Amino acid sequence: MIKGAPVARHADIVGYGRMGRALSGSLARAGFRVRVWTPSLRGREAEGIELCEGPIPPGFPSGEFVFLAVSDRAIPTVARSLSVREGQIVAHLSGAAGLDVLEAAAACGAEIGSLHPLVSVPPGASELSPCHAAVDGTETARRALEDLARALGLRPFFVPPEMRGLYHAAASLAANGLVALSSLAARLFERLGVARPEAVEALVPLLGSAVDALRSRGLPAALTGPVARGDAETVRRHLQVLESTDAEAAYRALMLEALALSRELGEASAEALDAIATLLKS
Repeated sequence: MIKGAPVARHADIVGYGRMGRALSGSLARAGFRVRVWTPSLRGREAEGIELCEGPIPPGFPSGEFVFLAVSDRAIPTVARSLSVREGQIVAHLSGAAGLDVLEAAAACGAEIGSLHPLVSVPPGASELSPCHAAVDGTETARRALEDLARALGLRPFFVPPEMRGLYHAAASLAANGLVALSSLAARLFERLGVARPEAVEALVPLLGSAVDALRSRGLPAALTGPVARGDAETVRRHLQVLESTDAEAAYRALMLEALALSRELGEASAEALDAIATLLKS
């Protein structure tokens, strides 16, 4: 088992997309010898990491850890193509997939698991940002992956196989939903004559301040705005201007959630919040 920062350990990674590159960089900085195989490097380089392209190189994978940084649909095929050995820890990085996609590796005697860093990895990132990481696996794999996550500065938590879909839906709602919601807001700004790039530039500080409030105050205290204040008249005006737009349904759904938070927050009167509920549900 890993105790503290691992030294001279060996990890192999299949795939060098955003997550594969970030994970390989974090492993290298934690003292691992890292070897990455990918069908095509397309000119990419990485300091302190051995990159292999083309056919699977001889003796690959030989590391204690083998990570499959490939698309969900490719995981079973890649797992079948690798000659893994008994005792190796073979893990995928998918948030949605269970352990069944690694059956071929398990049949070879490998300990199988999953490690999903709960973070959006931007293009070109050379390491993972500090974040939580969902972990699952056989008992041996899970313990090793939890220790490894901590060594990389991540905070591991267990997500059982039957809950992977729910976990990934929640993560997608938070991350992808935020981007989609920002797109809706930017389209409304365009009606004001503000071009999309400028609208995004204007919205990012607002979004950042909301995230900062979540970080510092949590829920429900991070909630601000007309619903938190019990301002039914402002909500009514919002619904008027959004009527028959693509944003109307999203506004109603999100403000109903904000209404539940506002009741929990307790700063607005029950009568004012009831009036808002009537508007949102009408």
